[in-house]
Amino acid sequence: MIDIHEQKEFKLLEEKNDIVIVNNLENELVKQLDKALGGYLQKGLKEPFTTIHTLGKLTAKRVHIVNYDKLKKPCKRKNIYKEISKLKNDICVLIDTFECEDYKEIVKDLSEKILTNNYAFNKFKSDKKEENKNFYYYGETKIKDSVIKGYVLGQSINNCRDLVNTPYNKLNASDLAEYANKLEEIENVTVEIFDKKACEDMNMGSFLGVNKGSKDEPKLILIKYKGKEEWKKPTALVGKGVMYDTGGYSLKTPVSMPGMKVDMAGAAAVISAIGAIAKLKLKANVMSIVAATDNRIGDDAIVPDDILTSASGKTIEVISTDAEGRLTLADAVWFAQKQGAKKIIDIATLTGAMVMALGKEFTGAFTNDDKFFKEFNKAAHKTGEKVWEMPITKGYHDELKSKVADMKNKGGRMAGASQAAAFIENFIDKDTKWIHLDVAGTASNKNGGTGVMVKTFTELFE
Repeated sequence: MIDIHEQKEFKLLEEKNDIVIVNNLENELVKQLDKALGGYLQKGLKEPFTTIHTLGKLTAKRVHIVNYDKLKKPCKRKNIYKEISKLKNDICVLIDTFECEDYKEIVKDLSEKILTNNYAFNKFKSDKKEENKNFYYYGETKIKDSVIKGYVLGQSINNCRDLVNTPYNKLNASDLAEYANKLEEIENVTVEIFDKKACEDMNMGSFLGVNKGSKDEPKLILIKYKGKEEWKKPTALVGKGVMYDTGGYSLKTPVSMPGMKVDMAGAAAVISAIGAIAKLKLKANVMSIVAATDNRIGDDAIVPDDILTSASGKTIEVISTDAEGRLTLADAVWFAQKQGAKKIIDIATLTGAMVMALGKEFTGAFTNDDKFFKEFNKAAHKTGEKVWEMPITKGYHDELKSKVADMKNKGGRMAGASQAAAFIENFIDKDTKWIHLDVAGTASNKNGGTGVMVKTFTELFE
């Protein structure tokens, strides 16, 4: 287990843990350490990160030195964070020595990276070996708030990765609802879970259509965080919650089906993000909404040519049962608006077309409001999560025209990501500001879930 703690007192000559310090010679602690080490820190250290043995000059056996000049360069910080994260023993990080122009961001990012760089998903390994190490931070300034923020972000990103990496037989829609319920332990958070009967009462035929082949009950999850005195103008984060996707009767191939536990990465992101937002007590009113189900083959499962009636009353001709995520989102964004949201961001591992277009480098984004997207993109730029705006026009809507229903759930072979976004836009009211994020490429990598967008969602409400 990796953990971060505040250290109330620090005595240089008595500290037993390894020490991380920046050779910022303007800092009093650095001057003390330099004197104890015989002036070593005044030498021209060339590497961004250097470890030395104290050889009995201090109680601590090792001192890890961050090069102050390198730390000031943003391009060097990622490797510095990585080197600190890899340290094996209990560590005391002297955060006041990191002081430079943007050192609040530096210590926040370090705190986050200590957790995310040490992430491992070995919950189901019989011979798992837990690595136990503690990072203590010491400082006399108010900068410790930044450390706490980084800790919450790192913890929330790792929580998201845990959800994404957990297989379906250990995490179905009901399990996810139970997980969400625990967020009520956080101040100003309320959770409401709607069962199948409640969804039927709301006429959610699009969402429930996806669930028809499953033996497991669907759950509509509503999490509210009230960060302002009055519950006004909440923003809704809507996550695709397809807990496992076989493709239904439009069956996926044996090659493409493994890994489909990742298809609920949008749900994991919005649940984890609202947890971070609430723990940080941000001044915002936020909802996270998930229509959770799996997509399987069964006696009652929908088939191509079926017509579903969504909660909005709009009818949908099913062309592909493997275009199921948008069916769940249609009712979920309708529900978000009924709950009072005038700003919605939906996030989904929606299309292979997005992976083909942008690979794993960028999240594809679609919007009906440039100002709202500019706010979001500013937050994404700050967190370093890459986003690329994609087109959505009348031509893509035309691809979804149906002869027998209000629309089809899938159009032609070209521009599949834009067509999928156009489908969801059909359920967005004209006065609702909306962003759709397709994270099919960025939600996972060779190591599993990435926790993409948890950090950006949190930053958006700062």
